[in-house]
Amino acid sequence: MSPMPTIQFMQPIVMARIIDAAQLRIDACDSRNSDCELNPPSAIRHPPSDDLSKELQRQKNELGQLLKTVNSIAAALNGLHQETLASNRAEIARLAIEIARKILMCKAGKGDYDIQAIVEEALKRAPTRQKVVIRLNPEDLPRCQQLQRENPDSPFAEPQLTADWSIGRGECLVETPKGIVKSFIEEHLEQITEALQKAE
Repeated sequence: MSPMPTIQFMQPIVMARIIDAAQLRIDACDSRNSDCELNPPSAIRHPPSDDLSKELQRQKNELGQLLKTVNSIAAALNGLHQETLASNRAEIARLAIEIARKILMCKAGKGDYDIQAIVEEALKRAPTRQKVVIRLNPEDLPRCQQLQRENPDSPFAEPQLTADWSIGRGECLVETPKGIVKSFIEEHLEQITEALQKAE
């Protein structure tokens, strides 16, 4: 039998602590034997499985109740949101139109728009392409004349262009023998307002 190993310390031991009592549980040493043995893993005590199942079930029930509460709050908030939108829809639409008007007027004042696209869109709505006269703001006229020279084969080159101070920047009026097409900022905004009102 091999001798029991010993450890010598330079100073007396003041305090000792077991790191993991569940796994380092030591059986009492046999009085006739100087060796001590650790308990085998099967000897480690665990809480009864019934208690663990009950605790898990209790936590599951609590989480279920919390989830129901959260869903109820979310449904109430969604209902409030829908009611707020419904009661303020007209005001929201009016504010949106006013914001759009300010943005468009600001862009028109700075010349930040595509006059060619504006005129071409108005021409698409014209009832005929014969004897077309396009009235433009005098500040937009030079750009349109330049586009006509640069694109002599395009439909844009055919109409007669004329300056008209009553037409705003970024706007145009297309005259044909069969009718007039207006492309005015205010008219576009009115159309958007009507569409929003019908959507209600």
